[in-house]
Amino acid sequence: VELLQGPAGSSEAARAEFLTSSAQQLDRLNWLAQNLLELSKLDSGLVLLDLRPEDVRGTIESAVEQQRTAAERKGITLVATVPDRPLRIRHDPPRVGQIVSNLVGNALKFTPPGGEVRVLARAEPDGGARIEVVDTGVGMAPDELHLIFDRFYRGAEENEARSTGSGLGLAIVKSIVDMHHGSIAVESRRGVGSRFVVELPRDPRSVVDVEPPEPDAGTVALASATEKVDDSSPTAAPPMNAQEA
Repeated sequence: VELLQGPAGSSEAARAEFLTSSAQQLDRLNWLAQNLLELSKLDSGLVLLDLRPEDVRGTIESAVEQQRTAAERKGITLVATVPDRPLRIRHDPPRVGQIVSNLVGNALKFTPPGGEVRVLARAEPDGGARIEVVDTGVGMAPDELHLIFDRFYRGAEENEARSTGSGLGLAIVKSIVDMHHGSIAVESRRGVGSRFVVELPRDPRSVVDVEPPEPDAGTVALASATEKVDDSSPTAAPPMNAQEA
């Protein structure tokens, strides 16, 4: 703005360049502020989970479709694989959708054109759900894995993808997983890709201790803290969905 108030303001080309840059920076600041507010609300307990005993497949598929345009624009194959049978768990659909959307968006950001991002869901023996997001992206070094859920962490190495992020997406993911008394783990190899594994219980209200999932050998697992679940849903299932999860 100061440059536009000076001699640069008389140049149409300079004015257009500065206004375009300013608009981009304002969009980024707005996005960052929204993420900070979201994370603050999640951590302060102001967000109440609306736990519903519903089929989580629809939540997953809807979140993946939200990222479809971004994947096509970048030339990345995006595939979602869910069970043929209903996968019913008690969860907050918008918040679980946010988990999937953030993980897929993060995978797309670090996957080069021509790569692939896969989302896989399956039922667990205990009645819970397991969601995996696997990419063929740049991957991460082993010493980074314990830091990636920290706020504002954007990687040890500078690259274009990391420079455009806020470093808050994965922190939000972990907060929502914690609220569901679930767990999240990650494994990654530099130049090969990354795999994020989220496990959600059948009913968060019945969980006492949470064990981190183990995707494969060599995985660095991050246990979720067992915290209070804010449950705004009724104890009984709603009339339109009488069967318990």
